[in-house]
Amino acid sequence: MKKIVPDPPIPTPFLGHFGSCNGAHAPLFAVRADVDIQDALAHLSAALTAAFETNAQLCEMLSRPVADVAWSTYQSLEICQALSEALLENVAKKQATE
Repeated sequence: MKKIVPDPPIPTPFLGHFGSCNGAHAPLFAVRADVDIQDALAHLSAALTAAFETNAQLCEMLSRPVADVAWSTYQSLEICQALSEALLENVAKKQATE
């Protein structure tokens, strides 16, 4: 006997959630388990670039000692940005050779 209504799609498991406003409500966003690594790295790189630029503006506006904390964050974001861009380039090169 055939089913008249098909089964609903099986939900994709999530690797992580974000956007919960420190637990004030359920998370608004999630990272899917089947995410394409190149797409994920592209979004990561864009988000890090935005954070890097925003933090750079903040560094210029603050005075010490708070500015020292902002400069520390600036350097950490710079490292993360360089790493994510290098990984993105590496993934793109590997996919181009396949």
